[in-house]
Amino acid sequence: MMGRKEPLMPSASPRNADADRLQALETQASAIQDVFRHSGYQFIDPPILQPADVFLNLSGEDIRHRMYVFTDPGGDEVCLRPDLTIPTCRLYLAQDAKATRSAKYCYNGRAFRYQPGDPTRPREFRQAGAEWIGSRKREQADAKIIALTIEACHRAGLNDYQIKMGDVGLFFDLIGALPMAEQWRRRLKRYIWQPAAFHELLDRLVKNDGTLHRGPGTGLLNALSKLDEEEARAALGDVLDLAQIAPVGGRSIEEIADRLLAQASEARADALPRDTAKLINDYLAISGSPKRVVMRMRNFAKKAQLKIGGGLDRFEHRLDLMADFGVPINRMTFDAEFGRNMEYYTGFVFELTVPALGDNGQIAGGGRYDTLLHDLGAPKEVPAVGCMIRTERLALAVKGGT
Repeated sequence: MMGRKEPLMPSASPRNADADRLQALETQASAIQDVFRHSGYQFIDPPILQPADVFLNLSGEDIRHRMYVFTDPGGDEVCLRPDLTIPTCRLYLAQDAKATRSAKYCYNGRAFRYQPGDPTRPREFRQAGAEWIGSRKREQADAKIIALTIEACHRAGLNDYQIKMGDVGLFFDLIGALPMAEQWRRRLKRYIWQPAAFHELLDRLVKNDGTLHRGPGTGLLNALSKLDEEEARAALGDVLDLAQIAPVGGRSIEEIADRLLAQASEARADALPRDTAKLINDYLAISGSPKRVVMRMRNFAKKAQLKIGGGLDRFEHRLDLMADFGVPINRMTFDAEFGRNMEYYTGFVFELTVPALGDNGQIAGGGRYDTLLHDLGAPKEVPAVGCMIRTERLALAVKGGT
């Protein structure tokens, strides 16, 4: 007679494993919030549902194409928040519409992004972060934010990581100092967050052979470029009315018209000088340890006779403050082309990465966004800097990727 088989009992059921994972995330969240609160940050929980137009206009192409957007029964276009920086800024303005005070906020909540072509990446994820709004001591605030981010990750158990740093403000200084049509300045600034598209655009600006705005609307743009602004606006209004075009992606008909007229204006501008394009490419090729980068940039500016010394002085002062606050400069690499993927950044940017995790290796990041609050309705520009931590990725990194 055969003996009775005992059922195989797993050491932990999927339900128990999920419970353990959630408990670990809660423990981690508590450690991160302790760091933020100890530094004077007030915990907030901004609404998950947000007006879509704000994110469509300010987040950048990478986020814009991955948002969950829908129209509510009242006809308003809304979205699930794809990040928490903009909701935090909107909450600040709801409390202080004139942006007169300094504030420190922290959060730990869910964000939502579509992940095209990769079903293994979560569409709903947790994001912890801190935002410092209104501090006029910009370099000091920058240094304290990155030090705070690192301290929070250390407290959660992360010890092995690398730091990548960039400075969008330095790039803006460069573009402002180089000879070019104003249309090209605006366009190049808009594309720095998309390196591949930026270099393609730079090549086309040098040629400016009519291919700058390719696609079905090329004929319309060419026709508009031959008219003055008043005539072009009237003609475009007639075209949009005849086509009965409705607002798209949160943009009004007036905003669509303004964008098309700006593109038509670009078609009339002179080509970008080749020497100017070469200087831009030479600048963007600069990378390495921050201290060496400062020397290379000063030599670059002196050779090209560019007045960007003020930005470099601020860059160097920020580095000194980071060292004072305990940031491991020896783990840091500067890349002139690095701008992160949010279009609202205006200055210092950074990321903490764990290369062993591959596509999930970006653990934390942040930067300065001095124009965002004005774009959201503040009567003036407001200095602001912040950071975010992808907590599930942080937990994965702490456990060695398992």
